[in-house]
Amino acid sequence: MQIARWAGPLLLYATLVFSAFETIACQQASEPSNSLGDVYGPCKKYSEVPDAYGYCLYKFSGGFRSIKEIDMFCPQAGDWELECRHAWVSGRMHADSGFSTKILLQACGENPDCAFELVDFRPETDVLKQIDLCAKHVRKHIRDCVGHAMQRWWHTNPNAEEVSRILQQAAPVPDRVAYFAAASSQCSGIGSCKGEEYLQRLCEKNVRHFQRFPQACPPKSQTTMQHSFSPKELTPNKSLGQQKPKKPVTPPPQIHDGTTRPIPNNPSPQRK
Repeated sequence: MQIARWAGPLLLYATLVFSAFETIACQQASEPSNSLGDVYGPCKKYSEVPDAYGYCLYKFSGGFRSIKEIDMFCPQAGDWELECRHAWVSGRMHADSGFSTKILLQACGENPDCAFELVDFRPETDVLKQIDLCAKHVRKHIRDCVGHAMQRWWHTNPNAEEVSRILQQAAPVPDRVAYFAAASSQCSGIGSCKGEEYLQRLCEKNVRHFQRFPQACPPKSQTTMQHSFSPKELTPNKSLGQQKPKKPVTPPPQIHDGTTRPIPNNPSPQRK
């Protein structure tokens, strides 16, 4: 009799608990999960083919809403991860994008092309801060990065105090710094080579060169480039038969300090 008395309430309680768990399970199944293992919706139909899925993530990366999603989905792109990161950052390089340089550099990850394009497109006003960004984030393009920074500095017509300031500390690419400091001293008659020992020696060597060849002095006006700057895109080893990005028809012009990459002239990255 006692068992029969409790059977009804126990059965009702068990039914309610089971229904609650069933409801929670249905809600979880219908809500998008944010776990690292998630498949990106627009590319879901390619998820069983890694190369196709990776390429799809690269093409649709502009739709990622945050660094969290970049770090979630781009690593899933395999051979296309660097392009995935670069494409997202390229659409957000303008100052009004709402993303700081620090955040965008984080999004670039281990892609030096992405970091170079970003740092070159958003140069710091202080040339030493710009050179520091080149040293910390650009790596394989550091000579071009520092060369561009110093050429911009040269176009600002620095005074003697500014020339002295940049020569006081060791530089990651000393020949680029010394070249333009020497140009200021010899070609413009502003400032001197006095500074950090190695930079001073290089600067004085360049001064002697400009004395012998005055025509070698870099121009004060910035040359208009024929096309927007864009560092060479990386291409994955594996392909899906897609057409590779076309290379420029003509090689970029050289600037007078020997840097092979031109400084961007009002580049306009495509927004995603």
